[in-house]
Amino acid sequence: MKNRTMKSNVGYTIFKPTGERHEFPQVDLVNQLVVGIVIYEGKTYMTVTVDVKTNNVKVEGRIDELESLSMGRDAYINMFKQEAKFFIENNILNPNDYYDELIKNQGRPLES
Repeated sequence: MKNRTMKSNVGYTIFKPTGERHEFPQVDLVNQLVVGIVIYEGKTYMTVTVDVKTNNVKVEGRIDELESLSMGRDAYINMFKQEAKFFIENNILNPNDYYDELIKNQGRPLES
């Protein structure tokens, strides 16, 4: 019987902000259009327009130089598509206000 030594997988991870962020500057509930942008150091690198009604996506710009900081192009597009659908289905006109309210009410029971 061989003596097997088990290596420990115990450790920790430090998460540090990269400075890259995404925002939703436009949500049009009537026409079901949502615009998402990827920003780094004050510059918009990519703009994604999602037409929820037709499931069409228009992408402008590139994030090649940011991929080492965060997600890749396809991951951003998928995230923007999912968020756009969520905003439209839940009549969320201002995503920042929605998420701020979620944070503010964290830990409180949901009202029915």
